[in-house]
Amino acid sequence: MSFVIRGTALRRIAAAVALACLCTQAFAQMPVRAYTERAYDPPVGSRWAVVSRTDTEENRGPDPTTMRRLETRYEFSIDEKLADGFRISYVMREIKMTGTAPTNAIAEKAFGAMKDIVIRGRTNAAGKPLAVENIDEVKSNVRVVVDNLVRAFDKNPKIAELIRQMLEGFMIVDGPQAAETYMEDMPVLAAGQSTGIMPDAVKRQDEAVPSPLGAGSIKSTLETRIESFDAAAGNVRYIRKRVFDPAAMKTVVVSLAEKMIAAVGSQTIPPEVLSQIKDVSLEIESEMVITVEAGMTRTIDDRSVTTARLMGRTMRKIEKKTMSVTRMN
Repeated sequence: MSFVIRGTALRRIAAAVALACLCTQAFAQMPVRAYTERAYDPPVGSRWAVVSRTDTEENRGPDPTTMRRLETRYEFSIDEKLADGFRISYVMREIKMTGTAPTNAIAEKAFGAMKDIVIRGRTNAAGKPLAVENIDEVKSNVRVVVDNLVRAFDKNPKIAELIRQMLEGFMIVDGPQAAETYMEDMPVLAAGQSTGIMPDAVKRQDEAVPSPLGAGSIKSTLETRIESFDAAAGNVRYIRKRVFDPAAMKTVVVSLAEKMIAAVGSQTIPPEVLSQIKDVSLEIESEMVITVEAGMTRTIDDRSVTTARLMGRTMRKIEKKTMSVTRMN
């Protein structure tokens, strides 16, 4: 059997092949827009508002579920561009707590002592705080916050002293820890700025957060990746997950339980109670979505679930936090 290709059909095939070759060459010559991360570079003199809302739901077993909403408004300004970062001013303007948690009013009043206190600090090139330059002034106001919080436990001096120890351990600090503690929103925003992460890659960072109870460190690993990007507009969306070390978490909780028992007057812990304490478990699931525009974080959506099991009881906390950054001038 033989096939005869008529002239017209042959010409059509030849034309199709030529067109395919032409298209291939054209696409090969088209510039490919590679991904390039925009650097964090806000203009000197610019002022920004950071508005956040955190909704927390706590379930402590047989106790009623408590709800808390924390709403804050911070402002920061870019005062000077340095060779390796920026000099900024950071200040809390508003704080409001609502919900059914019994400590809401106490906490709102206590942290209100930080309102309108300008924190002057330095950041690295990505906007992460490195130092507080007016540290003595800031720590003086933080001591007022601690005093106000501890005052709620005056009826039990031992518990009050333990609470003071805990609060002072992670609230009255120096050096880089002070910068990240007192300018609390800035490290979160910096997580999406000048990251150096490329598409299809995952950046992993090990972190060890000191325990305020002196029981070692809480180890965790941060995993950050690009979910999507618009190279032309300079926008990028990151997914950031934190994975905690269960053993370190357990150590911290056991230490806290033992100190609480000692604080209420028990010098010796019955063996069966000690066994239950050491059987504690603590799990935290955390995921953050960061949206960056032209090198600067503009929105954050953070979700975390904490589950603790201690002495036959299960406690669960769900926290949802949103943040937005807008320019004021």
